[in-house]
Amino acid sequence: MNRRRLTSWALHGGVVAGAALSLAADRHLRRRGRNPAVAVPAVTAAFYGVVALVERRRPYRADWRPTLKEFVTDGQFLASVMASQGLAMAVAAPVRRRTRRTLRAHRLPVAAGAVLGILAFDLFHSRLHQLGHVWGPAWRVHSVHHSAERLYWFNATRFQSLEMFVDMVMETVVIGALGLSHEQHVVYQAVRGMYGQVQHCNVDVDSGPLNRVFSTPDLHRWHHSTVYAEGDTNYGAVTSVWDQLFGNHFDPADRDGPDQIGVGRMPDFPQTFWELERVPLDWDTIKQRNADTWFVEETAAS
Repeated sequence: MNRRRLTSWALHGGVVAGAALSLAADRHLRRRGRNPAVAVPAVTAAFYGVVALVERRRPYRADWRPTLKEFVTDGQFLASVMASQGLAMAVAAPVRRRTRRTLRAHRLPVAAGAVLGILAFDLFHSRLHQLGHVWGPAWRVHSVHHSAERLYWFNATRFQSLEMFVDMVMETVVIGALGLSHEQHVVYQAVRGMYGQVQHCNVDVDSGPLNRVFSTPDLHRWHHSTVYAEGDTNYGAVTSVWDQLFGNHFDPADRDGPDQIGVGRMPDFPQTFWELERVPLDWDTIKQRNADTWFVEETAAS
């Protein structure tokens, strides 16, 4: 197994190990009568540090190392995402209470319930994600995520607050309806919290057969391509199963990754936090700034 393939397996194994460690920490804290809510964030933060270190040592592209300005912007988006998630959970709480444990997944083993949760979430997420690419008004919101000109672990949370709110409401309702047990939910949260950073990481990997199961960094780089035929693919957040089922899987054998990432046909796109939050409102102005490169095709979002 070559180094690139081994690195990908190690990153994915790290997610599994992080989920197991989160569960162990949660159990330990509960036995001692302490707050178990810190288990997943603590393990997740440590995992981010590992991914950042691997990026420095084995980058996929050296020119994708972020500037301080980009890092600050993505930090602001992380804070915004956390606020949007909190609001979404509060709004969705009444629906979640009514549908709680509709499917009674808590009766399954911990690992099976967590996998079911990931598959269920990704089914709905990937369809919403595709809508964000093919429906013009939704693309005005989702394009914020594609504003990144370099992919690295910290821009996994670069999402406009409205999109994150809608996505989190959906996730809260879907996962609530499954009825995961506490421990199943801990594992689910850990995988969800860590995999986005793996998916966006600037690490030189060759995931090989993992591309048939997970929405790997290899696949997700194509999703950020400025070429719409390449970017309108690979919508999964964790798994590639639904993309394969719905015909959205893109993994060409003759190329290693896209030539350029960003918002297609809009090279002059906002890059600061507040400008990006306003993109849906300022879309016509942004489009006018890019009049020389912007045009409409039948299959392109407008």
